[in-house]
Amino acid sequence: RLRLLGTKMVLRAAQARATGGTRGGIPGVVDGLRRRAEVTLSKAMPEREAALARGFVLGQDQDIPASTVRDFRDSGLAHLLAVSGQNVVLLGLLAIPFLALAGLRSRARLLALAAIILVYIPVAGGGPSIQRAGVMGLAVLAAAAVDRPVMRTWSLCLAAAVTLILNPLSTADPGWQLSFAAVVGIALLARPIARRLGPVRGSGPGSPMRAIADGFGVTVAASLATLPLIALHFDRIPVATVTANLLAMPAVAPSMWLGMAAGAIGQLSPALAVPLNLVNSVLLGFIAQIAEWFGGQSWSALEIGVDSPARLAGAYLILGLICGFGLAISRPSSDASGVRGAGSSRVVAVAIASFLLLVAPVLATQMEPGRRTLAAPPPGGARIEFLDVGQGDAILIRPHGVDPVLVDFGPPGAGILEALRSASVRRLSAAVLTHMDLDHAGGIYEVLDSVPVGTLIHDDLDRRATLAARRAGTDLLRVEAGDGFRLGPVELEVLWPPPGTERTEPRDSERNARSVVLLVSWRDRRILLTGDAEAEEVSLVPGRLDVLKLAHHGSDDAGLPTLLATARPELGIISAGAGNRHGHPTDAVLAALDEAGVGILRTDRQGTLSVVFGGSKLGVETGR
Repeated sequence: RLRLLGTKMVLRAAQARATGGTRGGIPGVVDGLRRRAEVTLSKAMPEREAALARGFVLGQDQDIPASTVRDFRDSGLAHLLAVSGQNVVLLGLLAIPFLALAGLRSRARLLALAAIILVYIPVAGGGPSIQRAGVMGLAVLAAAAVDRPVMRTWSLCLAAAVTLILNPLSTADPGWQLSFAAVVGIALLARPIARRLGPVRGSGPGSPMRAIADGFGVTVAASLATLPLIALHFDRIPVATVTANLLAMPAVAPSMWLGMAAGAIGQLSPALAVPLNLVNSVLLGFIAQIAEWFGGQSWSALEIGVDSPARLAGAYLILGLICGFGLAISRPSSDASGVRGAGSSRVVAVAIASFLLLVAPVLATQMEPGRRTLAAPPPGGARIEFLDVGQGDAILIRPHGVDPVLVDFGPPGAGILEALRSASVRRLSAAVLTHMDLDHAGGIYEVLDSVPVGTLIHDDLDRRATLAARRAGTDLLRVEAGDGFRLGPVELEVLWPPPGTERTEPRDSERNARSVVLLVSWRDRRILLTGDAEAEEVSLVPGRLDVLKLAHHGSDDAGLPTLLATARPELGIISAGAGNRHGHPTDAVLAALDEAGVGILRTDRQGTLSVVFGGSKLGVETGR
């Protein structure tokens, strides 16, 4: 992620001294505009609404509460938190009447609009999505200035070329991908979908019902076009996108306009924008409530992941076939000539259905193979199963004679229930959630809905997971370093996070450093389960180890060599997905393990990894 943003290296400083200096030149001017806009959008507004205003207008989402961000994401309203084409269009619509009142002629207005867009792009953060929108907006203005029609395909290709010239790595940025996918989806599907709402759409170009139908078409088209990418990057797709966007639609444009107007007026004096902010706080509160209604429920998002380019292509193929089939069998409303154009729809429908039947056997061959059956723990011993759940963690501790404990749940849709069934698990005495990252917590709802869990042990638990645990009748227990538990012949000791730390909801970037770390002991055998707590971020002194579960799926860890030197594990286990886009495990981690003489086992290569305690030697079993 840092590499995509142009970061060459990370500098860790013991201390820093503020010089009070600022950038000069044009960057300094942009910084000043942005700072004054930030201050203005915080005036006379509640904290959450002020953070949302900065997110809507400036693309700053770092101060928005994590629960609110999740609600926007799971309701399908997350696009409002990222400045994009919608912002550019609304900015133009807001500026046009003021430019006309100023007496500017047509081409002078177009030039002024272009200048406003060029200023807004860096003020709004200059991300790939706003770059794309800005280039397309400037292309439309240029075409209007020379009285030429603009081709959407040409402007889209121009936007892609410009953003890639500015940063050739943009193609790997989720914002860039989602932005272009949404525009392509709108271009291909919005009008056909709206035309099929004939009775609702009406005939008048300016009728309210036509505007609603057209808005519905745009919302559905953009949502469909981005669904596979959302599943790829976030392992879940919202199910109430259309409803949430339609309900929020009346407040979105006014809220954007008020925020933009406040940011502009605030360049003179933030106090002048207070009346606008007071009205805007009501609109923002309404949108946030819509997000909470449709994003804070157990059914809000379908947990499904797309974990490879091939599956992404397959998802788009299936989506295209479904859309084509739906459009082919439905009748659009009459066009200007009065011809319905449904003559060949049945032929197209039959062709698409036949193609689907031909593709289905090929898609079936891509399904995951069955899992191996995991043997029972030996008498008086235990088995530690590092379950193969793709790019995530799920570790099953199975002591003899007691119900097992699950540490983390893997990503959504990764087959955690099938993995538990392979070990004949019918009940869990406890489950440990190391932290709320999706690759560790994604399967929690599947487990809580299907398997009785005695206690859910955690340090950080969000509202949705808390409600799910309470509905399942599961006790909640928050832990810190020093806490311990005994499960038959196995002991669990919490080594991290340290006691006395502030327990506010951590930001995404802080979750790894707050990950729960467990030391699992059976007689004189010891396994360290690190979650995502890398040794360079946390202070761990576990003593001598037999097995080390590498932190964060084998990502770079400057503290790993020191940990290996002091713990001297016999075996290092890495839980990672095959061909994952993060490059886990990294070459540096593998080299450190090799240099320390530590054996390496990986779930992406060997499948589920079983460490067996029950004799004088450490037993290891592998296989999918």
